[in-house]
Amino acid sequence: MKRSEILIGMCLLATLVGCSDPGHQTRKPVTDTSTGELEPDSQMIHSGIHREKGAAPLTYAEEISKTIANNLPAAIYRTVPDIEKDDEGTDGINVNTRSSLGRPLTVCGGAGTFSGINARIADCASKNGEKAIWDGSRYGSSSEGTWQLVALLDSTKEIWLDTRTGMIWSDLIKNMESGATEFNWCKAAGSETLPTPSSGIDCNAEAAGEKVCTNLIIDEIGTQVEWRLPTRNDYLQADLDGLRFVLKRENANGLWTGTIKAGSTLRSEAWVYQSSNGTLVAGELTTTRNVRCIGVPRL
Repeated sequence: MKRSEILIGMCLLATLVGCSDPGHQTRKPVTDTSTGELEPDSQMIHSGIHREKGAAPLTYAEEISKTIANNLPAAIYRTVPDIEKDDEGTDGINVNTRSSLGRPLTVCGGAGTFSGINARIADCASKNGEKAIWDGSRYGSSSEGTWQLVALLDSTKEIWLDTRTGMIWSDLIKNMESGATEFNWCKAAGSETLPTPSSGIDCNAEAAGEKVCTNLIIDEIGTQVEWRLPTRNDYLQADLDGLRFVLKRENANGLWTGTIKAGSTLRSEAWVYQSSNGTLVAGELTTTRNVRCIGVPRL
């Protein structure tokens, strides 16, 4: 894993400001005050160009500059897809998943005495070594980033940090009282909206007071993370960053997003993310699906 990637992830968690590295070029202000022009996001966004596993992901700015200069290595970065390699990664031909490499096994990061997320990450790294990290530049084949294990609880429940966004992802949620592992959308999202002219769904009745993500307290983590249901775009971004190759996969019912499907009858459907292949399908709000929560670390 690159030193700059480690620093970016740790900076997000440790201070969010004031972290620097002489070997890493920090982002310039969004606006150039001398010209008033906006800096292109291409300088920060990773390109989706297919690459050889182990090659560093490019930003779009790097792809543009290398292409213009005619020095984009054709043997590493493919403008013409290779049928044998350039798939979405489901079959493991071009991607090494955390499961294929070996999942973390030693309980870590769960003690209530940890002062913050950084301490939990350090504990997991010391106890699980390389299994506490997934480096997309080593194991991915497109725009994937780096993920760090925040906690492994009861030898099964894994909590991971996406270092590119600074957001934390829970394991699949289980209601400890009822034993439920799937929830309708109203419960998953924490919505208690009554029927409206544009929606016939009575989320107040469907939720029955349950707010899976917004009320989530993982005992070992406590209030150090503020949780919510991931949106469609949260999943799309995390998918680009390598979520499908890091987190354990749910069953075929998919995972609720917090995003309603536009144009559905009486707004009765929401988008469901499928971690088997990274696609999205629509699901009726009253049906039950798996749930993961996304969280902001309280430093």
